[in-house]
Amino acid sequence: MSDAPDRDVLAAEYVLGTLEGDDAREAARLLRDDPAFAAAVRAWEARLAPLADTVKPVAPPAELWDRIVAATGTATIIPLPVRRRLRIWQASTGVALAIAASLAAFIVLRPAPAPRVAVLAPLSGGVPVLVATAEPNGTLRITPSGTIAVPGDHDLELWALAEGDTRPRSLGVLPAGGRQLLASLPPGTQLLVSLEPRGGSPTGQPTGPVLYGGRLAAVDTNAHAS
Repeated sequence: MSDAPDRDVLAAEYVLGTLEGDDAREAARLLRDDPAFAAAVRAWEARLAPLADTVKPVAPPAELWDRIVAATGTATIIPLPVRRRLRIWQASTGVALAIAASLAAFIVLRPAPAPRVAVLAPLSGGVPVLVATAEPNGTLRITPSGTIAVPGDHDLELWALAEGDTRPRSLGVLPAGGRQLLASLPPGTQLLVSLEPRGGSPTGQPTGPVLYGGRLAAVDTNAHAS
């Protein structure tokens, strides 16, 4: 899917240390395996680190130690690293709040990515019969705009051909009534629909005629705003 904006936010949350569970594991995997995500993490580290300098250190409440002793029932000496953490507790909380505010402003003020749309028409010419919409979150919706007749022993199959590629990749069988799926489609991808044996192509490439095609293009959602 086209998930660069979501990946950027994930990188920011990784730097903040707010990820848990599957999200934290996914971020760790991406940091290891995805150079683009690792670069986004480094960029967020450089962007957010200066915020720490804007927050003045604040001492914890004077009664904090007494409350710790009362809660634990002991006055055992706390190791130096822990005492240091106590001293910077409030200051680090202020830093986290400042960073979180910066991240929130980034998310709110960042322009929303525009969806991309392709009108799939017969390659031989004629009225379009399918409309494909690729949302920024990676959702691809294929909706029929007309009636599509498919022989009973055949299926339609959807293919994606990225710019510069010579071989399309299958996105699966396409029911005549349309389909919704997740797909990572770079800008300028051409969508194709071929007629295949029941269940789809047995070779991983189109074996029947390519019936419909169209290229994804960004739609300016503000073009008609008043």
